[in-house]
Amino acid sequence: DSPELADLPWEYLYDKDARRFLALSEWTPLVRYLDLPGRIRLVAVHPPLRVLVLVASPTDFPPLDVEAEWARLREALGDLEHAGRVRLDRIPNGTMAELQRQLRRGEYHVFHYIGHGRYDPGLGDGVLAMEGSTGRAQPISGSDLGALLHDHRTLRLALLNSCEGARGGRTDPYSGTAQSLIYQ
Repeated sequence: DSPELADLPWEYLYDKDARRFLALSEWTPLVRYLDLPGRIRLVAVHPPLRVLVLVASPTDFPPLDVEAEWARLREALGDLEHAGRVRLDRIPNGTMAELQRQLRRGEYHVFHYIGHGRYDPGLGDGVLAMEGSTGRAQPISGSDLGALLHDHRTLRLALLNSCEGARGGRTDPYSGTAQSLIYQ
């Protein structure tokens, strides 16, 4: 009942006497979670685990080395992909329209976003910078993305490789991008 505490970096708690970070203990792990009003439905996943990757690099934002990030993802999952256990599908561009199209075309278990993000205190939500039709940024709130992903019944995990993807407001624990996705 103290949402202002959720913004504190508990992962950095340090015990001077023991000379270690508390979050590194295997006996007292630090786990952040949000209480949700309902139960999460279990979904059996038959291989391959299908991962949908959206890479966004709008022209009006500082450039990111998204191709290197994509290459690292492919390298990390290469053996599993080769064995038929994982399938990576990259959306052809970083637009919301193409994300919607891809979600209608197939069943995915994981959504992975690579791009810019921030927390907007005025909006009270996190924002991801998707690409618009001209290549410039089209901001998408965590709530709007959550509403889209919510209807994809097989989706069970969203990875946000972006700045401030987990940052929220001081008074509302559900106000960030990741929090909005969890809530949805």
